[in-house]
Amino acid sequence: MSEIIVRCSMPNCREPATYKVAASWTDSRFKELKTYGHACDAHLGPVFRAAEDRRASYKPAAGESVGEINIYRYTNGWLDWELQRKGDLEENYRSWGSGAQGV
Repeated sequence: MSEIIVRCSMPNCREPATYKVAASWTDSRFKELKTYGHACDAHLGPVFRAAEDRRASYKPAAGESVGEINIYRYTNGWLDWELQRKGDLEENYRSWGSGAQGV
């Protein structure tokens, strides 16, 4: 049985994902991370900003709730609740929208 490799979401990038870009989601019965993309080290910024744009235009259904976009260190085979959230990276990329420079 072969291991599935999750790749970066950027078009034409074949690098393995090192980050998961996701938001908490619930419909009041279930709770999970709604995946907005996966990113390699080189494409985290563009994947994160594209996810924020898609999240901003999403209209939740009645009883559905979607949180803000977050960045998690992706480890193949780990469950969502096992992934490490990277708040320092989130703040860095969120600050790009306010005119500050990112890494």
